[in-house]
Amino acid sequence: MLISQATTPAAVSSEPMLLFGPLRAYVGDEVAMDDCFTRRKAKALLVLLYLERGRYISRDELLEKLWPNLDTLRPDSGRLKQTVLVLRRALEGGSSRRTGWRYIVERDGAYFFNAQMPHHSDLEEFERQLRLAHSSRQRGDAEGAIAHFHRAFALRRTELLPEFRYDDWAASHILAEREAYLQALEEAARLHGARGEYIRAVELLRRAVREDALRESSVMQLMEWLWRNGDQAEAVRVYARLRDQLASRLQLEPDPRVTELYHAIRRDDRNGLSAVS
Repeated sequence: MLISQATTPAAVSSEPMLLFGPLRAYVGDEVAMDDCFTRRKAKALLVLLYLERGRYISRDELLEKLWPNLDTLRPDSGRLKQTVLVLRRALEGGSSRRTGWRYIVERDGAYFFNAQMPHHSDLEEFERQLRLAHSSRQRGDAEGAIAHFHRAFALRRTELLPEFRYDDWAASHILAEREAYLQALEEAARLHGARGEYIRAVELLRRAVREDALRESSVMQLMEWLWRNGDQAEAVRVYARLRDQLASRLQLEPDPRVTELYHAIRRDDRNGLSAVS
């Protein structure tokens, strides 16, 4: 199903299960699910079981997560069984109850994504590249860390699971991935900046600020690298945008450290506060 499991980037199928952007799932070279697949609950069930692979999820938990408005006193288990059947047929049309389902496994009314079967996704590869980047950085291999960070960024074409962004069951996974992405952008920017590659650092931090305009750690780095690159005026404008948005959206002032850096930039005081040193 969904693609062959791989241990090195060269071995990864060019057609994984794609979770960044609209869901696309493949069985071999054939598309099993994409924008034309209209059974949204079957898509959601696949993603939920996949994201929480490693544990069986009970019927009641699946009903609560995927059909939160059902009457809890009279749960409609038939709805779940039908959705499981739709999903299994989409992924394993040639299998049956007699021959056995390989990917969506059931035990005592609980369901499980069988991660022992060949599978792969862009999210798994994204997370793997981040782990390799952090490992390289801990070893002092800045060049290797930068390479892995950028491979991860290339995989994240857009946000995770946009079609499920308003579903409660997906929220924690989306938030965790987003935080990992933003932290990675900041870490990669620090590595570029430390090498004097200020323009590359600024590019990454602009991506972070587009994703979260109120993330002060990203804004603070962006201000410093702009300043170091000789763009004092833009660094001041970045601060002003943050200050205005915090005031209008949250009725807050910027963190004092950000404001201190702003004043150092206004004075062009190179001995002032350093956000990233």
